[in-house]
Amino acid sequence: MTFAFCYPKTVTPWLILLAAVSPLALRVEVEPLGKGATSTVVAVAVQVAPEEREQLGPRVRFHVEFWKGSQKLDDGSGVGELAGDGSFLLYREWPSGEGLLRVEVSSLDGSKAGVVERKVVVPVLDKPFVAPEGAPPDATALAPSPPAEEAVRFARPRLGTVVGTVELTLEAPEDTGEVRFFQDNQLVVVKNRPPWQLSLSLGATPRRTVVRAEAWSRDGRLIGEDAVVLSGSENRLEVQILLREGKGQDQPTRVTVAVSPPGLEEEVVLRVDDRPVARWLSCPCVTELPAQALRSARILVAEARGGGREGEAVLAVGTGTLLETARVDVVELPVAVLDAAGRPVSDLRPEDFHVWEDGQPVVVDSLGRSEDLPVLLGLAVDVSGSMEKDFPLVRQAVGGFLADFLRPGDRFFLGTFSWEFSLLLPWGSEPRLAVDRLAGVRVEGGTSLHDAVIKALELFRGKKGPRGLVVITDGEDTTSRTGWDAALRYARTMRTPIFPVGIRVSVLDFVFRSRLSELAAATGGEAFFVGKPEDLPAVYRRIGEQLRQQYVVVYRSPASSAGDAFRQVTVKVQREGVTVRTIPGYFPSP
Repeated sequence: MTFAFCYPKTVTPWLILLAAVSPLALRVEVEPLGKGATSTVVAVAVQVAPEEREQLGPRVRFHVEFWKGSQKLDDGSGVGELAGDGSFLLYREWPSGEGLLRVEVSSLDGSKAGVVERKVVVPVLDKPFVAPEGAPPDATALAPSPPAEEAVRFARPRLGTVVGTVELTLEAPEDTGEVRFFQDNQLVVVKNRPPWQLSLSLGATPRRTVVRAEAWSRDGRLIGEDAVVLSGSENRLEVQILLREGKGQDQPTRVTVAVSPPGLEEEVVLRVDDRPVARWLSCPCVTELPAQALRSARILVAEARGGGREGEAVLAVGTGTLLETARVDVVELPVAVLDAAGRPVSDLRPEDFHVWEDGQPVVVDSLGRSEDLPVLLGLAVDVSGSMEKDFPLVRQAVGGFLADFLRPGDRFFLGTFSWEFSLLLPWGSEPRLAVDRLAGVRVEGGTSLHDAVIKALELFRGKKGPRGLVVITDGEDTTSRTGWDAALRYARTMRTPIFPVGIRVSVLDFVFRSRLSELAAATGGEAFFVGKPEDLPAVYRRIGEQLRQQYVVVYRSPASSAGDAFRQVTVKVQREGVTVRTIPGYFPSP
């Protein structure tokens, strides 16, 4: 592909960043490619100087921004795979007109960095953008996929002739010989001839319920499936992710994204981790994903917007194999209650708690306290090169924390991260081993914080009871394969409070501080920032108090389905002057 510059030719295409790190020469070219969903799709070609290619290795970090005036319209980061000539290609969608492009590229270890910043003129194009054959996922996702042909889809539900009932009609191809209707994953009825309709009673008290339909051909082949959510939220779109694995190990998996109410969707985007892989402007929304892509993925994300509403679904697919989404009936909610001085409140009773899920009040079935139950504790310690000076004190503080906190029956694991996450100690109960293992760790490399959060949380999968993950780091992520959005989404699926501890993080580093605080708030934990490692014992004591005085609120979800949509949770306590800290909601995937 030939790229034409979209900026004044009087500006040299090579720009060198002068900074404390070694400068990295860059060349950036931009070419408009076609009309996207709302604006213009452009290709951004980035090339490092030929003499730098061998020193950088096969991968670099990049950050791209596009500004119009004071408004930032694009902000993306990731890892680029360098071709033989030192280049990599990005596909973006920008509004027409003049704007400012800023591209920053750095080596994975941060030792070399360069920035290009200049004006770009984005034209208005009439020809729709079509992703070239073999294009990367970001290009494919910017080219809207047409609604799937020969697919199945629910028509918009309508009220039945009997009060309290709803009539559902499935639109299916002519060769359909059988349709199976499921309600909340339970088979309701099998139809052998059209019309493919189902009359369903909603009961005296409508509750959220998921109806799914499978259409089968006369020769026993699955044609497709769709789902619709009844009595869902009136303020957002309900999104479901339906997976159908191929018959062979290496056969692609069919993915159907179902949006309710049907017909309201204006844009639907499917992501594997944080990489967009498909995009539709109307449903049926069906695509196939390679088996290898899913084996290496951690989450699937589907986002939909339309009719002034938005919706999202997250499906945890694990690492290496797909995980079947389980029906979620019983929810264990970690709740911390603090008084005005920030001390845990420990004398509450079940009747003091009031809980709502998606706006519906629920009955608290039981209330446990972590001081009466074994606690699960995870520690992930940053051992990147920047931690070298502080690591001896960090290691000592970790050992002291475990020795003071753990009680008989408690279990913990210990992991470290730099370029990769390494599990030093699997689930166990002997704290003295932690100091010995940390003593043998080499402190070097980059900071893969996002990857570490995901891999550490995976160790909690399938475990019950009070728990918490403590993440100790001194700087922002530099080398993760996973983006921030994917890491945050995954954290919200696991219902495990995270306690990030930032060491020597500047008060001016607003982005990193806000991300650690966001990670804590999204999971019901608390973020801490210390100026020196000597302050860690006090922080550990506070974390220990919260973990030991944590409440476990148990209730039955009114949704009673295996849907993937985010479920908003609200908890209030009947006590004056207290602060309640818990997760703002959860994805039911685990």
